[in-house]
Amino acid sequence: MTRKKVALFGASGTMGFQAFKELWKRRDRFEITILALPSDQKLKLFRPYEKEAGLPSIQGPGIAQGDGLKIVWGDATCYPDVLETVRGVDWVLDAMAYISPAADYHPQQARAVNVDAIYNILRAIQEQPGGAERIRFIYTGTVAQTGNRPAGIHVGRVGDPLKPSVFDTYALTKIAGERAVLESPLRYWASLRMTFIMPTNFMEWAGLMDPILLHMPLDAYMENLTDRDAVYGLVNCLDIPEDSDFWRRGYNMGGGPEMRCTAKEYL
Repeated sequence: MTRKKVALFGASGTMGFQAFKELWKRRDRFEITILALPSDQKLKLFRPYEKEAGLPSIQGPGIAQGDGLKIVWGDATCYPDVLETVRGVDWVLDAMAYISPAADYHPQQARAVNVDAIYNILRAIQEQPGGAERIRFIYTGTVAQTGNRPAGIHVGRVGDPLKPSVFDTYALTKIAGERAVLESPLRYWASLRMTFIMPTNFMEWAGLMDPILLHMPLDAYMENLTDRDAVYGLVNCLDIPEDSDFWRRGYNMGGGPEMRCTAKEYL
């Protein structure tokens, strides 16, 4: 059976690395291409997978390719790197985001990753043979696009107006990135608006400790989502057929009733 080719962006992030591992379980069905920053090489996240796929372990920018795995060591804000990542693929999964609180401290970088890089991906897809009509693209947005959820409006719907919280650079840039997808000529796209993704690795979760925790009113409602559940939904999109009405729509994605709490309960 010929394996489909999937490009994954954001593979070294909390959600992205979980997505990579989920894809790795399905190597019998998919060939995987990822784009990762050369600085991520120091993390050695992909070293075991490089060995299993027979990839050379390079240092610095470049391309490493082996059995079912291709790593483009580059930057999503650099178009040639994005074009190389998308070359020849059937699917593009976007788990890439420059999130808060870093986005609040570095708004220009947030725009570069959350907006400019998305335009790069869309352009690269359209430059593939029949890309706009053939390649399926799953974008990950955020429920932060619809702003705060105090008591009274805590139930969110996809059709709710986009009204990000004041000074929320992350939400603003994700709205712009999603709009680029919605207005693109791609035939197959979907936007999964993720809620707060909780790392299942404790040290990663502890790394989220920041004053931003106290930005939410204590009675604000939350419906959290684990990183593993988020990527399970993301990767399962690969099983959705072309004739499904799933395409060209946006979806809110949360963890269900057992993951609901107020900000006070979460703290």
